[in-house]
Amino acid sequence: MNRVVVIACIVFSLCSTLHAQSSVVRVQSVPIPFDSGLMIDLVADFEKVTGYHIQVNTSDAPYTFARQGAADVVLSHYGHDQVDDFMADGLGLWPRTVFSSQSVIVGPASDPAGIRGMPDAIAAFRRIADTKSRFILNNGDGEKYLTQLLYEGAGEPDSTGWFTDTGASGAEAIQAAQRLNGYSTWGVIPYLKFKAMTNSPLEALIFDDPILQRVMMTVIVNPDKIAGINVAGALALQRYLSLATTQARIRAFRSSGTDKQLFWPAAYDNTKSYLVDQSLLPTAAGPSVNSLTLTPATAQVGSNLSATFTGSNLAADTYFDVRFRRPGAASDEIAQNWQQGTSGSHSLPAGTSSGTWRITGVRAHANPDDHSGSFIPITGSLTIEP
Repeated sequence: MNRVVVIACIVFSLCSTLHAQSSVVRVQSVPIPFDSGLMIDLVADFEKVTGYHIQVNTSDAPYTFARQGAADVVLSHYGHDQVDDFMADGLGLWPRTVFSSQSVIVGPASDPAGIRGMPDAIAAFRRIADTKSRFILNNGDGEKYLTQLLYEGAGEPDSTGWFTDTGASGAEAIQAAQRLNGYSTWGVIPYLKFKAMTNSPLEALIFDDPILQRVMMTVIVNPDKIAGINVAGALALQRYLSLATTQARIRAFRSSGTDKQLFWPAAYDNTKSYLVDQSLLPTAAGPSVNSLTLTPATAQVGSNLSATFTGSNLAADTYFDVRFRRPGAASDEIAQNWQQGTSGSHSLPAGTSSGTWRITGVRAHANPDDHSGSFIPITGSLTIEP
């Protein structure tokens, strides 16, 4: 047995379990990407390309549902207030940025400060201050910080007589701006939805400054922490959203109520290795692994290991590649065609290095020469003693 195959045997002795994969991918998302129509458009294309079916639930607390096992992948802003605890508890795999939503500066159609169409949001805010035009603070998520940034960037102008904090947030803050014939900030998608429902006379005046953009990401739920995660389907959706063709589609998307760009590609912010991954997207019809059982669970030098894969679309001629990282290494290695068939026996000869071995993925495929599919991400480690 060659050295790489032996290494793979060592790695899998941790008896890591992959949970059930299916044709359904459950998405928990904040409302904005679906309310805008962007994700509705992208999901239709994704389902056509991969054969997966997306089930969606939108709420302001998507990670709460994910904790309850109701999600395979979560789509939210990077700064969502539930993200820190979710990731700190080990419930999510590494997040991947996908696109940015944005806020806008809204104001009366008469635009008393004359800011309409200015490319610099800070310069626009400074002009509002200089003209003593009314500005109403939106205390909503992120908007209060954005206003503070505009204020600091504008040189901390004296707020007397024009800057108003009513304590309101969201639609209530915009309604206050409407009553006072003033300006405010809000996310462009909730603003457009509000305007369509209320026929508000306020208009979105400033769109184009990148300072108004807020990045969003996908997080695959960790199958080692929560049972029943469709990792293959979640990975397929995550990678589909990061494809250059999809990113171009995101850039070109327009929503009813405006001809302005509303979402901005953000996959470019991911790691280089992720961006250059040219492996094929997982499909619902392809082979996928549910679980891997090795006996014994702890491998000893000189012993034999029995490995059994279970999953969907697996057969006696299915090949399994494994991705692993040896002790002290800074990058992953791959053992191709480590096993053929769902069950097999592997020996562990003398000379095996001691230390902690990590596994990071598994790939099932029917053609022994075709290694173009995606690895399904899994995590696990095993410490080998001399």
